[in-house]
Amino acid sequence: MASLQSRLRAPQCIDVGHGNHFSLLDTVGGETALLLLHGIPGHRRAWDKVVDHLPAGYRVLVPDLLGFGDSSRPRPGPRLHAAAQAKGLVAMLDRLGIPRVIVVGHDFGGPVALWMTLIRPDLVTQLGLAASNAMPDTPIPFPLNLLKTPVVGGLVERATMSPAALRMMVGRGVGRPKVDIDRRAYVGDRRQARAIRAIFTMSLRNLRDLYTPTREALAALDIPTFVVWGDRDPFFDVEEGRRVADAVAGASFTVLKGAGHFLPDERPQELVDLIAELSNTQSAA
Repeated sequence: MASLQSRLRAPQCIDVGHGNHFSLLDTVGGETALLLLHGIPGHRRAWDKVVDHLPAGYRVLVPDLLGFGDSSRPRPGPRLHAAAQAKGLVAMLDRLGIPRVIVVGHDFGGPVALWMTLIRPDLVTQLGLAASNAMPDTPIPFPLNLLKTPVVGGLVERATMSPAALRMMVGRGVGRPKVDIDRRAYVGDRRQARAIRAIFTMSLRNLRDLYTPTREALAALDIPTFVVWGDRDPFFDVEEGRRVADAVAGASFTVLKGAGHFLPDERPQELVDLIAELSNTQSAA
């Protein structure tokens, strides 16, 4: 039987209205729809190793988020943040005629997935959150905590969010054993780097406003959910992952020893195992 990776079609362009489209890789076939959402920095091919390990039976959908890859590149602003991304993805699934889907989000993909549960509670049947902050009071480390400061904030933004600095960030986020990941692909071209910078700065400057809804979404979840974290994640401490899991009734929490932040590239088999367990939970329900 052909592997899921070999069944990935050439990217489709799915129009979701308002002048936007998602570039989507889709295995087609399979009884269970599985939507994989990348983080920032990130890109859809960051999920390739996970797709390689998935067994038959899934219809795997892997989009570039708006602002990334071959998807639409809206001007930096609210159209790039989680709520707008989620609305677009819901429209994309409607266009494809997919009424139910498992969603697994890494990093920024997690808040996007949570917004999908708020917009269409009937659509998301199970949820996976991988190294994904959803809290409005997450500690912001120095020097990023200076972004709100007049004048100094602008200097910090330029210094920490340049393409070169973002590529360094990706390299620093990998745990042990060291996995070689494509830093340039994660950051992308200058327009994608601007989208990453815009999402980061919006989040850090408006953490409470933007992430209070996702915290509330966690508390409202009544679907099977897993949370997975690397114990060497330099961006979000394991205790932040535990807080996310504790906020969801019945959620499982898995800590991957030695893993850093970029779990789809670092620990694909462990993610596949968690996805399979989630699917079995659905079958048993």
